[in-house]
Amino acid sequence: MTTDMETSVAFYRDILGLIVGIIEDDPIRKGRQRALLEDAAGNAVVEIVEMTEMSHPSIPGRGGIHHIGFSLPRRDWHALRSRMDACRYRYEEVAGRLFVRDADGLVLEIEQA
Repeated sequence: MTTDMETSVAFYRDILGLIVGIIEDDPIRKGRQRALLEDAAGNAVVEIVEMTEMSHPSIPGRGGIHHIGFSLPRRDWHALRSRMDACRYRYEEVAGRLFVRDADGLVLEIEQA
């Protein structure tokens, strides 16, 4: 879920290197958009759903999700780290894993395969 579709899609596209498959009106949640992002092979990786009401202070966060983990081939992992360095995107590297927050503050853990 995201409060800002444009910023969230930009993060997954520009920082993580995913490809925008489609951005469309959500067929389930009327009045909202969703984005489907894919890897270079065309495999679905992430669906982002617009939920602007999450920005209201009375909404209590993300429920039970602590973080999401991804695994990348070593070469792609290094390319991702270089991309984040080049645009000065903040991350932590711990024991060969990158920890980064997406546009809505969700922690992503990206390890080398």
